[in-house]
Amino acid sequence: MKRFLPGVSWMAVGLRGQPKTSTSHQAFLAALEQGDRPSRGFSILLWGGCIAEALARGALPDWQVEHVLYQSGLHERPQIPAGKSYDALILALSLRTVMGQAAQRLLGFHDADRLALRSLPAEESLPIAKEILRELLQNVIEGVDGRFPVLLPSFVEPPPSETGLFQARSPQSLYRMARDLNDHLSVTATGQNGVFYLETNDLLRRHGDLRIYDGYDLCFAHAGLRHTKKTAFYSALFARIEAMLEALAADRQQPIKAIITDLDNTLWKGVLAEMDELVPGDHTEGWPIGYAEALLICKQRGILLAICSKNDDAQTRINFDKVWYGRLRLDDFASIRINWRPKSENIREILAELNILPEHALFIDDNPLEIAEVQRAFPQMRTLSGDPHRWRMELIYGVPTQVPRLSEEAAQRTELLQAKVQREQMAATASDREGYLRDLQLRAEIRSIHADDKAFDRAVELINRTNQFNTTGRRWSAAELRRFDGDGGRLWILRAADRFAEHGIVGVALIQSGRLRQMVLSCRVFGLGLEDAFLAQMVAKNPPPEPLRADWQDTGRNATARQFLERHFAPEEGGEGWVLHMLPEWPEHIGALA
Repeated sequence: MKRFLPGVSWMAVGLRGQPKTSTSHQAFLAALEQGDRPSRGFSILLWGGCIAEALARGALPDWQVEHVLYQSGLHERPQIPAGKSYDALILALSLRTVMGQAAQRLLGFHDADRLALRSLPAEESLPIAKEILRELLQNVIEGVDGRFPVLLPSFVEPPPSETGLFQARSPQSLYRMARDLNDHLSVTATGQNGVFYLETNDLLRRHGDLRIYDGYDLCFAHAGLRHTKKTAFYSALFARIEAMLEALAADRQQPIKAIITDLDNTLWKGVLAEMDELVPGDHTEGWPIGYAEALLICKQRGILLAICSKNDDAQTRINFDKVWYGRLRLDDFASIRINWRPKSENIREILAELNILPEHALFIDDNPLEIAEVQRAFPQMRTLSGDPHRWRMELIYGVPTQVPRLSEEAAQRTELLQAKVQREQMAATASDREGYLRDLQLRAEIRSIHADDKAFDRAVELINRTNQFNTTGRRWSAAELRRFDGDGGRLWILRAADRFAEHGIVGVALIQSGRLRQMVLSCRVFGLGLEDAFLAQMVAKNPPPEPLRADWQDTGRNATARQFLERHFAPEEGGEGWVLHMLPEWPEHIGALA
C-alpha cells in the first residue's frame, strides 16, 4: 500500500486512482502520533550511552540496530565497523557528559551533576557546552565521511519544574538550558552536509514523560529515558525516523512540488456565494485556519500553491479577502483558476503555467466527484479528500512534502515564478527578441564548488527536483555527491538574476574525467541563453585535454536537454553519449553577477 504518512493510508492517492477508505480524525491522529509498524526496517548504527541503549531496546523487530557505546567524550573516536553499510547513524549525545566537560573547562573538574545543584551558571557554561557540541559533531562527521546520513536526537527537555510549586522556570533551569542546546543542535545540523536534527520532545509530551523520562527518579541532569520496550513512544519515534530516511532517499517517491486546492468547503466552511452575509470567523475558524497554516508552511518549503474552484471569478476574489482579511492572500498562490469549466481542464493549465508534471502535484477537494474527474484525467496525480481535519497533518508531516534543507531559492519559489510570468509578459509585448533580452538585464555567475560549500545543499536539491532540462535524469543522494566530489569530480553551479528577481542557483553541472556527467537547469530560466553561458564558462575555466563528452539518458521528459545537446554536441561514435563539436560563446546580453 502506498503511504503518505507512516501508518496512514494514502487517501485517494493510489496510482490507479482508487480511493482509500477514510479514517476518523481520532484514528488518523493516533496513527500519526503513536506510529504503527513501519512498512520496512532499516539498518541503523547507533552511537551513544544510556539513551542509545534505551533506543536500541525499543527498536521495532524489522529494524537492524547495532549499538556502539559512546559517552560523548571529546577523547572518543568511535569507528564504523569494517565492511558494513547502514541506512543512517543515530548519534545520541549525552547531556550529562557534555555539561560535565563544560564544567571541566569552567571550574576545573568534571561534574555535570552540579548543573542540577545550581553551581554551574548557565550564562557561562552554555557557550562552552555549545563549543563542545561543535567539536563532538566534527569528530563524528570526519568518522562517517558522508557514507550515510547522521541523525541527531534532541536532548530531553525535563517536564517537571525544579523550582517546586510557586516559582517559574528560571534561565538557570535545566529545561531552559536543554532547549537552548537543542536549538543550537538544530542550527548546527542545518549547517552541516548530511547531518539532520531529530526532534523527540513532542513525542515524549504526547506519550507521557512519566512513563518514559527518568528524571522523576534520578537527578535532572541525567536527562535519560527508561529502558522500556514496546511503548507507543518508541513506535512513534522509529516511524518518524523512517519518514525522515524516506524523505532523504535519492530514489524516494516523487516529491510534491505544487498543491492545488479547491475553495468552498475546502479553504473555508460553506459555499460563500450562497451566503447572505459573510462573517469571517464563521467561515475560517477551526480546521480551515489549520489547513491554511499548513499550506503556508508548505509554501515556505518551496512548494507552489494554486487554486482551482468552480465559482464566479470576480465575486470569489472579493469574498476571499473578506473571509481571510490578509491572513491568507491571493498573492500566496502562484496560479489561480476560478471559473465554471471542468477542473481537469483548469488543472491542465495550472500544471503548464507552473511547469509541473502531474505526478508532482497534489489536488485537494472536498467533493469526491471532482476528485474522480481529475483522477481520470491525471491518474498519476495525488489527491486528498474526506475529513478536512486530516489535511493539515498530511501536509505538515507527509513524506512527499518534506524538504530536508530549506534553501533561499525554495522559500522564494512563488515570487520567482511570478517574476517568470512578468518576463513572459514583457517578452509578449517586445518588438524584437534581442531587445527583450537586453532589457531583461540578465546577469550570471558560474563557479565550481566542493561539498563543504554552502551552495552544496541547493545543488543536491536542484538535481533531484529537475526533470525537463536534465541530461540523464539521475537522482543523487548528498553522500553520493560528496563521494563524487572526493573522487575527482567537479560540481559547477550557475547563479542568475534579472531586472525582476534574484533567482539564486538555477543550474548545476557535474564534470569528471573529461565527461559532462549531468547538467540540469531550472525551468524558470529556459530559453534565455544561460545554458550556453554555463557550458562556455565551464569549458573555458577548466578545458579538458580532449573534446568534452556528455552522458545522455532519455527519460521521456527531458526533450529540452536533448535539444541543447543537439545544438553543441554530436552523437558519440560507438557510444551512447555525445561529443562537443561547437563551443558556444558567452551571450552578449548576459552580464556578470557579482
